[in-house]
This record gives sequence, C-alpha cells and structure tokens, in this order.
Amino acid sequence: MGTIAARKIKSFLSVPISGKLLFVEAVFTSAWVKIALLFFPFAKVAKWLGKVNDNSIVNTLHGEIGTVKKVQFALKLCNRYTPWPTECYTQALTAKLLLKRRNIPGTIYFGFRKNDKGELMGHAWLKSGGIVVTGLCDLSLYTVHSSFS
Repeated sequence: MGTIAARKIKSFLSVPISGKLLFVEAVFTSAWVKIALLFFPFAKVAKWLGKVNDNSIVNTLHGEIGTVKKVQFALKLCNRYTPWPTECYTQALTAKLLLKRRNIPGTIYFGFRKNDKGELMGHAWLKSGGIVVTGLCDLSLYTVHSSFS
C-alpha cells in the first residue's frame, strides 16, 4: 500500500505547477458546484449555464485547444480523487465554469435515451471547439433535449 501512495505522490510532484493549480481549482470548483446543485434552486444554477438552446460553434484557437485538454485532464483527476460523487451534470458545469474563467466558450448538452428496460436515462456533457470535455460516451444514443452556451 505504501508503494502505491509513494508512486502517486511522486507522480503528482512531477506535474508542473500550472497543472497542480488547475487540479486544485477543479477540486474546489467541483465542490462548490456539488453544494450549489444540492442546495440552490435550478433557476439560480441555470444562470451559470448560459443562453438556452444556443450552441457555441466558435472555432477554438490552437492555443485554446491545449487549455481545453488540460481542463479535461484536471477534471478526470478531480473526479477520480474527490470523496464526493461527480455525476455528469456536476462535471459538465464544473468544466463550463473552468473554461469560462479562461474566456473559452463551451456548450453544455442535456440528452435523454431509453435503456434496455425502457427507462428514461439522462446525461449531460460539455463540448468546446469540437472536443467533448466531459461526459464522453456514445453520444449518438442520446437525443439532445436542450443546450446552454
């Protein structure tokens, strides 16, 4: 067990300071989003989502793609190491806020599909510049209900 912890610490220390700071920002933003989703009414949270049924089909600049991928990686780490569950909606909203702080557009999508039992399943994901930042799965199975950018 000690070697696993030592390897993780060594791995974390090898990450550049900007990556560490982005990871910490992702953890705190994810915690705030989780609390907000639990205690605030949807109308309050909806203001963070952006314009209803609007897509940000803005081409992402080459430099921004690198930032989007760094945010994507920080969120993967955050979701792996936080003690609270980070469902797709929490992940998408966290990513939206992280990208918004960096003036990078993104669109949150809400979609639905029926599973094998005929039950309605919901999913949320965020895309920025053609990159699926959070919620990557077979998105063709989902019918988009609404989007926010």
